[in-house]
Formats: sequence, C-alpha cells, structure tokens
Amino acid sequence: MLPYLRAQVADAVVAHAEPAIHAELVRLLSRPGYALHPEGRCRAGLFALEVYGSLRGAYDRSALQAAAAVELQMQSAYVFDQVSDGESDERDRAEDLALAIALLMASIATAAEASSGLPGGAAAMRHFCASTGGACAGQYLDAMLERRGGATLEEAHRMTRLKSGSLGAFAAGFAARLAGVPGVEAEVSTLFESLGFNLFTCAQLVDDHRDGCIPGAASDLARSKATLPVVFFSLHGPRPGGDEVSRYGTGALRDGSVDSDARGDGTLSTAVHDVYESSGAPLYSAVLALAYLGRARADLQRLAERGCSIGPLGRYLEGVEAEAARTLGAVGAGVVA
Repeated sequence: MLPYLRAQVADAVVAHAEPAIHAELVRLLSRPGYALHPEGRCRAGLFALEVYGSLRGAYDRSALQAAAAVELQMQSAYVFDQVSDGESDERDRAEDLALAIALLMASIATAAEASSGLPGGAAAMRHFCASTGGACAGQYLDAMLERRGGATLEEAHRMTRLKSGSLGAFAAGFAARLAGVPGVEAEVSTLFESLGFNLFTCAQLVDDHRDGCIPGAASDLARSKATLPVVFFSLHGPRPGGDEVSRYGTGALRDGSVDSDARGDGTLSTAVHDVYESSGAPLYSAVLALAYLGRARADLQRLAERGCSIGPLGRYLEGVEAEAARTLGAVGAGVVA
C-alpha cells in the first residue's frame, strides 16, 4: 500500500496547496526521511490505513485520502521539529516554516475531502482538528525544556508522550471514526487510540535511544536535548568533580543539563560515550520503550477479542518490534523474543 499512499500524498499537495509552491513542497517531501523519498516509511499514514482497514475489512478511496491527510499532518510536524532543533539552515528556516504551514493546510483540506458524505465524517473532522493539540503541546515543551536547560524525568516523559504518543492517538482516532462502522462501540475507538499512543511513544523512545550518544555533533547528548535518556544521564550519571568526570574530562553536568563541550567541534569523545553507555541511561530508555510496546500488544489483543480484524495491524506491530530489537540491542532482542 505504500506506493499508493505516496501517490495520494503527492495528489493532495497538487490539489490543495498553492501552485506557486508545488515544486518546493515536492522537493521538501522528497528529502531523506520524508514521505516522497524512496526510503520514506510514511509510518503514520500507513498506521491510519490499517486502522481503517481493520474496521471496514478493505481499503477504499476515503481510506487513502484519510491516510494521506494523517501523513501530511505528520510531515508538517516533522518540519516544525527540524526547524526547532536547528536542523534547517538559518537562511532556510523561514521558508521551511511557510512550507510546514502549507502542508498543515493541505492535510486539513484532504481530511475534509475524505470525511465528506460519510456517516462518521463530522466526528472524524472534529477529532482531526482537536486532537493535534497534544502534539502541539509536546512540541512546545520540547523547545521550552531545551531552551531552559534541564528537565526532570517527569517533564521529559510528559513531553515524549504528548509529542509522539498524541500523534499515534490522533491517527488512529481519525481513521476509526471515519470508518464509521455501525455497532462499533466507543470503547473500540478508544482502544485504537490507545494502540496508536503506545506504538508511537515506543517508536519515539527507540529513536531517542538510538540518537542519545551517536558519534558526531548530531547526538542528543551533544545537543543537550531533553530526551528521556539524556535527562536520565544528566540526573543520575557522573556528577561534576566526580572521579569519572575528572578522569574522562567530560563536560560538566549543571542543574540537570549537559554541557557537552568535550571538543571544540561539539562532538563527544569516546570517553564521554563510554561514560554515557555505562550510566544506565540506555537501559532506562530501552526498558521504558519495551513497556510501551507491551501495552500496545495488550491493546491489540483486546481489539481481537472484540472482533476486529487485526492481521495487518499485527504485522505493523511486528515491524515496530523488529526495529526495537535492532536498535535496543540485547535488551530489545531478549524482551521482544
């Protein structure tokens, strides 16, 4: 279904964005990691498609339009996140923000088109427009905590749940309402939203585990990001003046933040990496990610018990499990198995 979803995303841009910026939007969406790149996974759109299919038993035009709307919303959030993280060149930030807003508007128009004339259309559109507030709040907290310098584990956890978990609940809730199958209990829609919330929170924690202390200047530790593993390290890792700090010459840990000036180019030394790996931060994020994965498995089982066709969703979850096993190493492989 991925090629059809990509085609629908491209069609939505042409149909609902200003023609003057069509080429720029296509170039943006063709960047690595984005929807139109050959290796782009379109994780949110495919998830919405599978939720719709599990209720309807088939995919139709409304399903593809709904999935494209969800994916465009995700792409818009991705652009905002990259701009906030400083990953766009300074001269390109204003342009990227304008394109992010264009993607957001195209996603709303596509969602309205998908909802038109369907029994559950009005409820689906209310959910589409209102439930993105959680992700917006998470994006705000992400920027605020990074600017403030320092966070508690509770703050970092809340930010992660809002920023990523809310997007999963948004995608699942929209697709479930749009499917509008008569006799489907509200509890089933809630279960789909819980499944999305837990899967997307797990995926974010897996990403944070991977990016915590990777080589180069792009690691979350080097950039003092308020992700859960970095915050855990800042709070429970070696303290200023401690034996490990003085022995390895790492940057100081101040007020729950990380000063990663081990090198002038902003990269982390091998010694800092070793201290991070032995601090318990990677294990903490791995265990938490697997806890959310376990919750997602339980949600899927409850959906099966209520008569939902969960075959494709089960395969989707298996893909998340496989990625967790690869990224989390021995902990992930042992628990997933």
